[in-house]
Amino acid sequence: MADSIQQQLQQLVLLSDTVGSATAAAAAGSVSTVEEAMEQLGPLIHSVYRANKQALFRQQVDLFAQRKDAEIMKLCGNYHQEFVQSVAQLLKVRQNTSELQEKVVGLNVELQLSGKSLYEKKAELLSLRREHRRIHDAAEAVRGCLDVVRLVAAFDEQVATKQYYSAIKTLGLLKDQSLPAVRRFAFGNMLDSSLPQMGSRLQAAALRDMKDWLFGLKTTTRDLGRHLSARMLRKQAMWADRDAAVKERYFVSSAVQFVLDEEYDQDPPLTLDMMPLYQCLHINEKLGRRAEFRRSFSEDRSDQLSLALASPLQFSLADQLHHPFDAMLCDVIGFFVVEHAILASAPDFRSKTDVDSLWDAGIAKLSDILARNIQAIRTDSAISQPLHSSLTTFSYVMEENAYDVRKLRELIMAIFGA
Repeated sequence: MADSIQQQLQQLVLLSDTVGSATAAAAAGSVSTVEEAMEQLGPLIHSVYRANKQALFRQQVDLFAQRKDAEIMKLCGNYHQEFVQSVAQLLKVRQNTSELQEKVVGLNVELQLSGKSLYEKKAELLSLRREHRRIHDAAEAVRGCLDVVRLVAAFDEQVATKQYYSAIKTLGLLKDQSLPAVRRFAFGNMLDSSLPQMGSRLQAAALRDMKDWLFGLKTTTRDLGRHLSARMLRKQAMWADRDAAVKERYFVSSAVQFVLDEEYDQDPPLTLDMMPLYQCLHINEKLGRRAEFRRSFSEDRSDQLSLALASPLQFSLADQLHHPFDAMLCDVIGFFVVEHAILASAPDFRSKTDVDSLWDAGIAKLSDILARNIQAIRTDSAISQPLHSSLTTFSYVMEENAYDVRKLRELIMAIFGA
């Protein structure tokens, strides 16, 4: 009976051993499971209690446990050295791991310190770059301001030395190129607001030179009038010689005489230096003040003509007639020759209507002067004959310069009757 129980326990243990390797047994085709072991354990215990062999069963179980303990001790003795070596290796790995951890911690500290230093260097680099950018912007701003100052100084020098064309060009460069770069600064705003004043200063300087030129024309125009009057007297003498040589007398108009004289006219053409006028006109055009300048010039010329014809002449003596009146006629000739030259060279500035209006005003004032002295002119031949000759020569000169002399000749006819 004891042998039977022992055999059943051994089979049960073998079956339980196979449960630990259920996966391998399943791969080999075994169908043993924990449920089968439990099923065999139940009948075994039942048979033990039925046969009243509990003490024997416990004895066999104790013997079986002792054998298994012996097997375990033997197995542990066989693998103890390897276990000790494994534990030693594990301790060594643990030590190495601790050392490695310490090194990693140290490396992390060093890395953080290096990163902090790199961050500080990077921040310093960014700060230096910002500072460099500000310095560069400041240098560019200073350079732009220096360009503006240089142009302003050049403008002042050019105005002072009467280089007006260069000055208007410099003013344009200052306005269009240099000032926009510094306009955001107070310095630039101040200069920007002073541009109209600079333009006015340039205009005033050019206008002052032009008025000096106009004032200087008083002597020039009188010399020009005398030259043209003397030239016309020579032509009149040539016309008289030509008429005396012609057997059949017939009337030849002055216009035809001028055409006939072109072949024999050897006098060089007179030139007038009108650079101050053109210079002033150009500057006012660039400054957008052409209409204002044109109106001012027209008023100045009208005043100059009035001044030239304002002399209170009294034709009582021949010597008074010869000098003051002839000088006045020479002034008028020179005045209108200049007007004709301006009209021919700048027709969009000085219109023919303006010049014709001045001419009509001049004839009207000349008529007033003659009307005030009509009694002396008609009663004194010493006055009337030179006056008639002077007025006739004057009419020819003005006709040669493309002025309408019909009213003047009607005046001569009304005074002298021929």
